[in-house]
Amino acid sequence: MLWSNHRIKRGIAWLMIGIILNLTLSCRYYTYSSDPNPTLEKIDKLKNSPNYLIIHQTDQALNLKNIKVDNDSKTLSGVLQALPPEHLQYLETKPFPGSSNHYRKKSGNPKANTPQVVNEVHLYVKDLELKEGENITIPMASIEKIEVYDPDTGATTASFVLGGVAIAGGVSLIIVIIIILTKSSCPFVYVDNGDGYVFAGEIFSGAIFKSIERDDFLLLPVPDSVKSIEINISNKLKEKQFINQVKLLQVSHPAGTEVLPDRLGNMHLIANKRQLLNAQCAEQDVTPLLKNLDDTHFTFNSESGQDYFNEVVMTFPKPTDSKEGHLILNAKNSLWGDYLFGEFTHLFGKSYSSWIEKQNKKPRAEASRWAEEQGLAMKVFVEENNQWKYVDRVDLVGPLAFRNLVVPIDLNGNHQNSLRIKISAAFMMWDVDYLAMDYSSDEGIDVKDLPLSQAITNEGINAIEAIARNDNSYLNQLNTGEELHLSFPNTKPSLNKTNSFVLYTRGYYQHVREYTNDPEIVQLIRFRSAGRFSQFSKEKFDEINRLMESTVISSSTKMVQD
Repeated sequence: MLWSNHRIKRGIAWLMIGIILNLTLSCRYYTYSSDPNPTLEKIDKLKNSPNYLIIHQTDQALNLKNIKVDNDSKTLSGVLQALPPEHLQYLETKPFPGSSNHYRKKSGNPKANTPQVVNEVHLYVKDLELKEGENITIPMASIEKIEVYDPDTGATTASFVLGGVAIAGGVSLIIVIIIILTKSSCPFVYVDNGDGYVFAGEIFSGAIFKSIERDDFLLLPVPDSVKSIEINISNKLKEKQFINQVKLLQVSHPAGTEVLPDRLGNMHLIANKRQLLNAQCAEQDVTPLLKNLDDTHFTFNSESGQDYFNEVVMTFPKPTDSKEGHLILNAKNSLWGDYLFGEFTHLFGKSYSSWIEKQNKKPRAEASRWAEEQGLAMKVFVEENNQWKYVDRVDLVGPLAFRNLVVPIDLNGNHQNSLRIKISAAFMMWDVDYLAMDYSSDEGIDVKDLPLSQAITNEGINAIEAIARNDNSYLNQLNTGEELHLSFPNTKPSLNKTNSFVLYTRGYYQHVREYTNDPEIVQLIRFRSAGRFSQFSKEKFDEINRLMESTVISSSTKMVQD
């Protein structure tokens, strides 16, 4: 086991106190991105409320108000004012962009509240005379860099998860705490949706070896009205990220419709969703969990399947003449699965690094086959002539954000007026919120690559060549906080069309782990068998449940007595 019973019990008492404090203080998290090549266009976007501009020069910091941007003279002007107390607390950031910092949104002491920090924009200037109360004109040549403070969705999500479960209490709280503390994931993507940067999702999740480097197609939450698409790809966790290629696909489709990319990058039109009729798992009706896009989802936690695999059988209405269907899923990987993989890698102990090197050299087919056999990827089947026919798999998408996904299904020869689909995955490895079908023809879709106008790291390095092609040239993000900023120009959609944007990336990443324990060889050998990971998931879940049932009670009693 990763932690001894004594360490867990001692840690839980402190964690319970920490969670209560977190709930009391309503902590949120923010991060910052740094741009060493600011432009007037960027500043013009950032100057609007609720953004709050702060000018820095050596040890001076003043607010710039009544801001005007002059494109002809390439200057920025405004009135300098003293900073109020609520904007004085975060003038110095952590030493690298992407660091998570917490602030208080609501507490018993109003003076401690600092939600304004997530709206701050910091401009660092040189060779100017800054005087409070005076007008100032700032040439672009005097601006050295811009730092933008934004909510850190990844860290805040963890905070919200802890808070939400704390209300429920009990064993589930402790399990989620352990998951969050051992969080590991993949590159984070943020995109400017016109109102600021938002968390869009994670890319090439599960590609933790070079041998299983893969493509990813992420639909971005961006309206087609933006002038340019601004994207940040960040390393937020203790891992090394290797980005091989990046492109932005502009997908033009009929107005009033949607498009979704499948795992191979083919675009599918979504124009007329058909609602789920029925869904069963182990003779239990799970239709209410999957019928609507809401906060209730199916977690693959049935204990009755072989090796604890979960199978969900669904029925949808179907036009009899349909040639192809689109299975639509709103899903993500579970936080439990993320924690579980950490428990698996801990079994390698001091041999972890050599195991990674060995996996890097394995044939791709062998590594991919193991993931499928273990139920890490979700499998999709369609019923034909009373037999289940394998259709495709759903690759890992990461645990921090639900993603809209599509799996195309060939329906030639199927003339029924209903359709039965089955999905299968290992115990508690996925969360699925919504399932639907669409039978629209993939017509009227045009896809083109948008030219990349900027690709720059937070250290000011031009990365366009490194990510331009699928080759042996990689952009390496080897440290937590490293970030790549991308900029693509947008073009207006043609008449009666709308544009959607899909980020294509190819790459892999590797967790940085420094285990000191000896490898558990006997345990590891068992993972050569298909389905072992699902068994391992159930065993760990039961193990933590048994331990924590007594720990939560004793810790709660102790806190009440104190």
